[in-house]
Amino acid sequence: MKQPIPDRFLISPFFVFFVVHAIQIGVGALSFQRPLMKAVGQDAWMVVLLAGLAAHLFIWLMYRLLSRAPFGGDIVSLHQHYLGRWFGGLLSVGVMCYYLLAALTVLQSYIEIIKVWVFPLMGTWQFSLIFLALTYYAVLGGFRVVAGLCVWGVVIPLATIFPMLFFPLEYAQYRNLLPVFDHSFGQLVSASKEMTLQYLGFEMLLMYYPFVKNAPSSQKWAHAANGFTTFIYLVIILISIVFYNQEQIQHLTWPTLTLAKIPEVPFIERMEYIVISIYVLVVFPIITLSVWAATRVVKQLFAVQQRRSLPVLLVILFIGTLLLQEKADIERIGQWTAKLGLYLVAVYVPLLCISVWVVEKVKKTLQQKP
Repeated sequence: MKQPIPDRFLISPFFVFFVVHAIQIGVGALSFQRPLMKAVGQDAWMVVLLAGLAAHLFIWLMYRLLSRAPFGGDIVSLHQHYLGRWFGGLLSVGVMCYYLLAALTVLQSYIEIIKVWVFPLMGTWQFSLIFLALTYYAVLGGFRVVAGLCVWGVVIPLATIFPMLFFPLEYAQYRNLLPVFDHSFGQLVSASKEMTLQYLGFEMLLMYYPFVKNAPSSQKWAHAANGFTTFIYLVIILISIVFYNQEQIQHLTWPTLTLAKIPEVPFIERMEYIVISIYVLVVFPIITLSVWAATRVVKQLFAVQQRRSLPVLLVILFIGTLLLQEKADIERIGQWTAKLGLYLVAVYVPLLCISVWVVEKVKKTLQQKP
């Protein structure tokens, strides 16, 4: 029987709100409008709501699944308990690889933004080395430090970047919202796949669930965080629809950053530089939590301390940033992350829930027999 995690390493249920929301709002918030409006035009805001409702369902399923984990454990203990040491361990390694891929996607996407908008002459390895060195320091501090970063990653950008998005409403063309319901429900569901990467992040709950005090009571905060994420995306897409026309937005790689250029301050010429700089607080918690989750999987599987596996995983990420520098490569790993994340939360977690339910029913039936 595994020893319970000491209280000094746990966080209050309320902090799940910040952890979930901080991981969901990432670099995808800067660019999700273009593929979404290309698919369903002015009805894109409906897709945002539809994807948000689906995320609520997947969060509910995860809590149902994790409530059955032995000794209040995580996805690794679930795998080993219900699927066996070897097969369950293999699936846990797959989850670890997904967490690393998620960290690589966010890191490389943000480095691309910095190189295009701020420092075009600097190399990828320099930014990568700085970020990964800071990640090493943060992850060594433990999960409470990572959760603290998530709090700042929500509060500061919300107080600084979010108000800037309303300045373009001065030039809004509200007729761009018409006609409403111009696309079928099937088209809206198909387009919701474009929002996969934007809502992903709550699947990290599969690893940090044991680090939450009275974890089942945190479910309402996870749903509240997802609801707030949906609200943020809804505001961004509505402002984008009324500010850009559908042809114009197809020529913009990061429409949200272009919106940030609208506010005018006498002593700041390039407001988007400020936004990109503050966005470090949005990106950094995602990278640190993803890396922490990967090291936690290693510790659970192989009994290797996180401080020992951490340098190895960071070196893998560093090599990945050096090998995948082209825009096409970055878009490809983003697509891989979105697809794998969708399969994880929409296919694998429901199947695992069913498998756990069947195993428990069979065991209960066998125990009742004389």
